[in-house]
Amino acid sequence: MMKKNTLHKWLVHMCLILFCAMCLLPLVLTISISLTDGAVIQTYGYQLFPKKFSWEAYQFIWMDPSSLLAGYKNSLIIVVVGTTGNLLVTSMIAYALARRDFQLRSAISFYIFVTMIFSGGIVPLYILIVQYLEWKNSLISLIIPAFAAPFQIFMLRVFFQEIPPPLIESAKIDGASDFRTYWSIVLPLSKPALATVALMMTLHYWNETFNAILYIDKVALYPIQLILKNITSYIELVKGSGVDPMGNAISASDVPTDAIMYAMMVLTSLPVMFLFGFLQKYFVKGLTIGAVKG
Repeated sequence: MMKKNTLHKWLVHMCLILFCAMCLLPLVLTISISLTDGAVIQTYGYQLFPKKFSWEAYQFIWMDPSSLLAGYKNSLIIVVVGTTGNLLVTSMIAYALARRDFQLRSAISFYIFVTMIFSGGIVPLYILIVQYLEWKNSLISLIIPAFAAPFQIFMLRVFFQEIPPPLIESAKIDGASDFRTYWSIVLPLSKPALATVALMMTLHYWNETFNAILYIDKVALYPIQLILKNITSYIELVKGSGVDPMGNAISASDVPTDAIMYAMMVLTSLPVMFLFGFLQKYFVKGLTIGAVKG
């Protein structure tokens, strides 16, 4: 019996190790390609263990470090302010909708649900932000429109509904106001759900590109994703024209296009991966609890 249990555990562990290796393979391959010489990629294709290592792709991206650092700064501001504001707004709305004594919760829930299916469109939103609110060339235009996310509101509402009602009632008996109950009791008990929402909104704000193209014209306010997109367009331009920035003729094979693409993936993915490592235990629990009831 002991041998069977040991063999079963060994097989389970081997399967899990194999599965983890398969999950890590794309990441390792991405880093490997970003460190591969462009000529080697042209000759031998993608390799897990490159024949010749090169930092050329990263050197090309960091030719103008000031713009990249400014892009990281802008993206960090967008992520921190946007995620914090989203957590406050969505959690307050979700707490109100989770209260059974709130008479308008069904009507407001339906109104929010409709916005998940239908939207006003890009043109009305652009007119609102640019002409009426005058948020053109302002990071606010990338932050505030995503404050009240319908999906996150409903997910938090489900989580708040699972908090035992006696806790809320005991806080009322002790003289706590609704806001004090929300701030001191509901939020501390909702760390898994809040961490899940924080990670979702961090990914949303960190990958913000389309709205930045619409609302941001000043290079100093570009987020990192838009800067890297412009670098990609510049690479394609140089590769297509056959002329480097100095006016010298250059072969398309001399431009490390693939390595630069994968280097940009590494630069944009690593910060989020580190954040996911810290929030992983909350993220899994939050998704599980939020999916129990719809």
